[in-house]
Amino acid sequence: MDKLIHKKLNIIEASCVLFGIVCLLVSATLHFNESIWGYKVIQDLIGLVGIIAELVVVSIELMLFHLENKQYKFFTVGYYIIELVCIMFLNAAVPFMGLLVLTIFSIGKNIYRVLNVDSIYKTLGYYELCKKFGIKVKKPRRARVTATKKKTVTAKRPKRATAQEEPTYA
Repeated sequence: MDKLIHKKLNIIEASCVLFGIVCLLVSATLHFNESIWGYKVIQDLIGLVGIIAELVVVSIELMLFHLENKQYKFFTVGYYIIELVCIMFLNAAVPFMGLLVLTIFSIGKNIYRVLNVDSIYKTLGYYELCKKFGIKVKKPRRARVTATKKKTVTAKRPKRATAQEEPTYA
């Protein structure tokens, strides 16, 4: 997979995770503040924006899961199970701690993915996926190998010293 595209996807995913959690928290706090006129509409809109941001995160996760090699798919499923168990236990102990755990796990996962793009994902899997859904994306071109002629430098030979005859002055 192309490293630049993968970095962009991970940045979008991390920012959507943070933005979605902030929107959902603001929506939850507006629930208790009934003194603002039209708070219900604002609360619903902010909650809807947070849900849409989280849907973007889920769609990016599913796309990246589809592009992984088979051996890393097992690691990813195990990672999600561990994340879910940690969220459940910590959220039971401290309310709203699950959001912090989700954020930390998501950022850690994105950092690991960016560092190991070449080994985790198929080489041109992103472009195959775009072709499958009819999205036109230009594939990166390989550098053409051109034959270069080696220039040979001929060393200049010093002139031979010839026996010079002395001129006759007669």
